[in-house]
Amino acid sequence: MPLNIPTLHRLKELRTETEEVKTFKFLSPEIGRESEPGQFVMVWNPGIDEIPISIAAASPTGEIELAIANVGDCTHSLHQKHIGDLIGLRGPYGNGFRINGAQICMVAGGYGAAPLRFAAMRAKELSTDVVVLIGAGNSAELLYTKEFERMGCDVRIATEDGSDGYRGMVTELLEEILTSGERFEQVLTCGPEPMLAHVCEITSKARIATQVSVERIVKCGCGACGSCDIGGNQVCKDGPVFEADILKHTEFGKWRREKSGKRSPIKSDTGELLSIPSPLFTPEHEPLLATKLCGIAFCNPIANAAGFGVSGKSLYRYAVAGAGAVVTKSVGLYERDGYPNPTFIEVSPLSYVNAMGLPNPGIKNYKLEIEDAKRADVPLILSFFGKDVAECRAVAKHAIKYPIDMLEFNASCPHSDFVAIENTPKLLRSIIKEVREIVQPIPLAVKISPNVGDPAGLAMTLEKAGADAITAVNTVIARPVDNTLDIPILGNPTGYGGKSGKALSAGGKQVISALYEELKIPLIAVGGIFSAKDVIEYAMNGASLFQIGSALVSEGPEIFPKLKQELKQYLVANGYKNIEELVGVAHRR
Repeated sequence: MPLNIPTLHRLKELRTETEEVKTFKFLSPEIGRESEPGQFVMVWNPGIDEIPISIAAASPTGEIELAIANVGDCTHSLHQKHIGDLIGLRGPYGNGFRINGAQICMVAGGYGAAPLRFAAMRAKELSTDVVVLIGAGNSAELLYTKEFERMGCDVRIATEDGSDGYRGMVTELLEEILTSGERFEQVLTCGPEPMLAHVCEITSKARIATQVSVERIVKCGCGACGSCDIGGNQVCKDGPVFEADILKHTEFGKWRREKSGKRSPIKSDTGELLSIPSPLFTPEHEPLLATKLCGIAFCNPIANAAGFGVSGKSLYRYAVAGAGAVVTKSVGLYERDGYPNPTFIEVSPLSYVNAMGLPNPGIKNYKLEIEDAKRADVPLILSFFGKDVAECRAVAKHAIKYPIDMLEFNASCPHSDFVAIENTPKLLRSIIKEVREIVQPIPLAVKISPNVGDPAGLAMTLEKAGADAITAVNTVIARPVDNTLDIPILGNPTGYGGKSGKALSAGGKQVISALYEELKIPLIAVGGIFSAKDVIEYAMNGASLFQIGSALVSEGPEIFPKLKQELKQYLVANGYKNIEELVGVAHRR
């Protein structure tokens, strides 16, 4: 199991490789023994940021090496470190390279040589013949050439200025080698994305199986937030190494996402930043699980929780996996990058704390994500937020132009840079009344947390203000601290975040029960749902719809079919004709 919380390690060795790159060496038995070539670790520079770094080498004794390029504020600060300094690590994460064939070629661009160095070590252990093509702007920028040679690899160099080896791009060298008649059973590649896309074009024509290490902005590191999404795949969990054939069906080589999740072109001639359309998907009819809430028909009452996936492709993936509805990232009026990392950590088994800081592309930029999600014919719930009435009105006016089925107002984020709206009931009532008037007849739910003293009392005022449903509960406020440095771990400047997962299950069910006693409007449960038993207990306490969050971290989208199957078995075994018969059973005994 990977380390899922930043754990301090002393810097054991520091080597300057090029003017831009240094190798950082640590002793970490927990990480080193589990690491595979192509995986990465999250490197925490306390008080600065946390970034993903590919593993350049790892040994059974627990030594790991990381090649860190000085390309930003966090890495610049890391380059000022000295031997003995404390740096946080967690991981290893992701899927790595899979070595196949007796003769393979590795194509490295710049510091993309780092994960390929680890892959070459593994390949040589398997007695594989390895040809390594290393490309750089000039000879001074070449990385790990001596290490590859010491392993017995056939190293061939390409420099753009001709100062060493072939004069030109490394992709040109690859084409020349293949044209000359050399053949490889597999190509592994890592480097700048335009280079990678060109490698894939070359190897596709040559019909050579190719694996690509893809770089994206990584925040949570465990597939939760979707900041690293590429075509519905999460680079941090499904990658960073992908088969080239998978990438053909994504935006790879065309556009990527900024920290906010907004689409950003990779090349100046990219044109419209569109996804490759997913096939239209219609879910199966499931009489036992079919549910109606606020006039909306759901094929089943299981959805994802807001925040688990900024991209429409991720939401589409949830629907195809079996979700009866999908809920967007919380979207505001303006684009937001969110907080520096760490933003998502595991504080105990299946319990997490996050402080994402509401990153989102802004409602005006969200149309393309909704269009991608609506390729699946399930209800779409748009989660939104705003710090005052004016912002919320503006978001609502844009939202109703989109093909959404329901709105969910996030009144309770415990770690934004403004006070959670649920703590100012008068303002919250005003927002609900104003938004209700704008979005009619689209149903409006309000998401509240246990952080307020009286959730039932607050929910009653929201019902009077015009809320059509209540979602409960949002995360519980928490502030994890590193005991060695005595500083907060999360990147939120205040150190606060929201706790989710198993820790919320019991309290969430109690809140739902209290709300059901007082309200006439339906309830949407969220908080610590990992099993059909959790869904059943929430339903018996009064909930009609169920949102899955933390279980998507531990189990992925496979949680949806698993829950549905378990629920159907329970309903049949206990003589229920439909899951709606369970709602509020605990209050009727």
